[in-house]
Amino acid sequence: MQSQRESAEQRRRDLHRHRITGTLEGARFATAVASSIGLPLEALHEHVGPYPLFLPGSDNTTETHQQFYSQHAEQEQLYLALCRRVVEVIGEPCFVQRIPTYRFGLPGNRWVGNYHRDSDFGHSNYEFNAICALTVMKGSAALHVERDAGSHCFDPLELDSGELILFDHIDRLHGCPLNREGVSVASIDFRFVPERFATEAFRTDATSLNTGTAFLPGHYFTKEPI
Repeated sequence: MQSQRESAEQRRRDLHRHRITGTLEGARFATAVASSIGLPLEALHEHVGPYPLFLPGSDNTTETHQQFYSQHAEQEQLYLALCRRVVEVIGEPCFVQRIPTYRFGLPGNRWVGNYHRDSDFGHSNYEFNAICALTVMKGSAALHVERDAGSHCFDPLELDSGELILFDHIDRLHGCPLNREGVSVASIDFRFVPERFATEAFRTDATSLNTGTAFLPGHYFTKEPI
């Protein structure tokens, strides 16, 4: 009989690269964020920056990142609708990351500070992760994820605006090269913990690298599952 950890790991592997396409939730969220920011996200580099090469711990702290986060309260209901759409795919109630991680990438820079596994930074083996593209994300501007855990062979997770994809952020290295596409990109990533794994998942004093928030319900995650 599988342990809870083995069950979570198997489900995360099963969901890896599962796409959610053509959803109203994704399209509405991407449109609303772009409208609230008030800048064309694909041409963000024409209005902000340039920034030094993003490094771990400083790849989510610029004034432009804060502009994304400051508008999030306006999108809360659209964000929760997006979360519910992912929970439908996962197939069971989940605690959900309260505020997603907003990311943007300008040409000549990278939007993730290094190649890493989220387990390197205290994230639980009971988590699942999804990306929602706020712009088209192709080639070097896409997130690159190991084809197989430990292989160091990477494939881009190319996405259209409003498209979502789940991926194994715990076992597989992921990151991005320098953006050579000549356009800016933006996205969110957001994490889920199925309710049935809550007891094991939340036995931790780990905190988010970017915000220092405890990986617990009512802090990093919603107080109740959705």
